[in-house]
Amino acid sequence: MLNMKIVRLFLIGTVLLVSCKTETKNLVTDEVVSEEKPHTIINQLSWLEGNWTNISEKSQSFENWFRKNDGTLSALSYTMAKGDTVFVETMDLQENRDGVLMTVSVPGQNEEKPVIFKMISSERGIFTFENKAHDFPKRITYTNPVKDSIHAWIEGVVQGEDRKVDFYFTREND
Repeated sequence: MLNMKIVRLFLIGTVLLVSCKTETKNLVTDEVVSEEKPHTIINQLSWLEGNWTNISEKSQSFENWFRKNDGTLSALSYTMAKGDTVFVETMDLQENRDGVLMTVSVPGQNEEKPVIFKMISSERGIFTFENKAHDFPKRITYTNPVKDSIHAWIEGVVQGEDRKVDFYFTREND
């Protein structure tokens, strides 16, 4: 009788462990990837979800982040100047067993292929992604210095000189 209870508990525990497994689609290869750990980094980045703006006299920039699934956040980012859209990109942050990848696609650039940056650091709420093989930027960093704000920057080398471009966004009130 006692052995049967132990067997039942073991079977129930095994079923629960297997059922907690999730699957996500790798944005680069379209293969289904089995996940066995929670999406801890993506959950730490959930503050990105929402609509963000950076309005100045010269331009208006927008980033609209949403949760695509448990392991992926996606965004549309665009900038307008004098009533025209001058820049558009899409971004996906995807966490899988190999880490967190930021996939950036910009129409008209990189032969229409996405560029993938791998997270190299997430210390103190500063999330840095890097692709040393890309021309510019080589690094993209996001942080949430105060509630309802984003400070992001891109870094790399342009014409032999180090370059850093900062972006500041505030959350739009829904």
